[in-house]
Amino acid sequence: MSTVLVTGGKGFLGSHIVAQLAARGDNVRIFARPSTKTPSLLEHTNYEFIPGDIRDLDAVDRAVRGVDYIIHVVSNFRKGGSDKQEAYAVNVEGTENVLKAAEKQGVQHLIHCSTIGVHGTVLEIPATETTPFNPTDLYQETKLIGEQRVWAFYRETGLPVTVVRPISLFGPGDTRMLKLFRLIQKGRFVIVGDGEVLFHPTYIDDVVRGFLLCLNNPQAIGEAFIIGGEGYLTLNELCQLIAKELGVKPPMLRLPMAPILAMATLCERICEPLGLEPPLHRRRVSFFRNNRAFSIKKVKQTLGFEPQMSLTEAIQKTIYWYQQQGWL
Repeated sequence: MSTVLVTGGKGFLGSHIVAQLAARGDNVRIFARPSTKTPSLLEHTNYEFIPGDIRDLDAVDRAVRGVDYIIHVVSNFRKGGSDKQEAYAVNVEGTENVLKAAEKQGVQHLIHCSTIGVHGTVLEIPATETTPFNPTDLYQETKLIGEQRVWAFYRETGLPVTVVRPISLFGPGDTRMLKLFRLIQKGRFVIVGDGEVLFHPTYIDDVVRGFLLCLNNPQAIGEAFIIGGEGYLTLNELCQLIAKELGVKPPMLRLPMAPILAMATLCERICEPLGLEPPLHRRRVSFFRNNRAFSIKKVKQTLGFEPQMSLTEAIQKTIYWYQQQGWL
């Protein structure tokens, strides 16, 4: 029976990976900060918890000791630019710590979780694994540097690695998309711009399935995969689908892009030198501005990956979970 370490295993994506690994019989070890709250998903899941900080090489080395495989999911929380030092320390230096420990401890396979954000607002539709990188904010920039360090380490040492770039995640356990659902339900969601920007939502279980297909798979070694749902749609269409499942009218309120983007830029310029999180920033506006449309052809052809959840069913399941929490 193999032992798998999941860094960031108490986060949204990490906890779903842990639950699925444990369900299929793997020994699972979680590495996360001691203060990280345990999600309800893991309340009845068997795993070993190793507390520590990804920026602490000794702590990472202790967590890696004795494991066969690593799924490295840890990343810093996305902010508007007030966290430059933390973003680099977690997304770049933390990744380097995992790479060093994995080589030292003889790990058989490391899966590094990158992000579709390395492609930023995509330069071709749909974007593929070879589409030029185009990061547009601090989070995406540091995640790209981290991914590049993984590839450099692979070339230098031969450590078996795979890079996964998951497409925009949602589902039970997610709170990032909660605001969108809530505002649509209350009739308060404001679309900035024309709403024709492309978005590619993906149900969490489908992405986890992709990670597990990569794990200890010789065909995945040395490869990068974009993993997500079957298709993309406009923001207008997404909002209409969510509104339909909530039984409310779709969003009608709209604001022009140019003044909102100017306000976000100004907020950043004022707040960042002071180390303050901007109340409005360009990364938030990018939701209405950046095209995110991707092809999953490579992972389908290479690993036999097939998404199992339709977007409508995924929205229904997410709404039900939010309602069970009393959030909708």
